[in-house]
Amino acid sequence: MNLSPYMLNATQAAKFEKADQLELASTFWCQASAVAVKPINQDWAEVRADRCDKNRTLTARSDAWAKKTKERQQRAEVTKANKRTAEALGNHINKTTSGEASA
Repeated sequence: MNLSPYMLNATQAAKFEKADQLELASTFWCQASAVAVKPINQDWAEVRADRCDKNRTLTARSDAWAKKTKERQQRAEVTKANKRTAEALGNHINKTTSGEASA
């Protein structure tokens, strides 16, 4: 069977989209749009390309946000640990300088 250039590109785009390779899917949808003969196919391919681009950038932004959130949580944990250490050290110093600690 001889597939049209539109169908070849659209088939590849759909495979990449299903595999969550959205940048490649968008590229193939754009190519499918460029070679589409029917306006409805051209519109469909443009919409799919736009959707792939938006999902790709949304995923990237979501990943970046999650990374920043994790880094903030790690910094907060380190700060709490440092405060606990400082308090323990301060208590120890106060005990040893006031003669409370036994030798």
